[in-house]
Amino acid sequence: MEKEFDFMKVGKQMPYRTPDGFFERMQTETMARVEAEKRRKKLYRLKIGFATVLSAAAIWCGVTFFTKAPTDAVQPMDASEWLVDAEECDDPFCVYLQQLSDEDLSQLADFMETDIFMSVE
Repeated sequence: MEKEFDFMKVGKQMPYRTPDGFFERMQTETMARVEAEKRRKKLYRLKIGFATVLSAAAIWCGVTFFTKAPTDAVQPMDASEWLVDAEECDDPFCVYLQQLSDEDLSQLADFMETDIFMSVE
């Protein structure tokens, strides 16, 4: 290879050549890549929006359906109120309760206070 290159020999001609249709192909490929990127970004935004809407709906459902306090909560009855109700009852259990002695009633009341199945609604 020559150490000293003479630009005067070359003149104003371009020493390099490009293949035919190179710039047209480059333009179409670049536009195709840009379109693909736009579609990818649009799909990503759609996925993020969908996930956001689902999350908001799940939070709304959770707040709406799982945090409401029961409006018809049963208030615990005092023992004297319970006995008054039992005296007016014709139910066989009420009749059984009326026949119990005071000691048996107190044992039954203690049992009912500690019974875990009596507190479940």
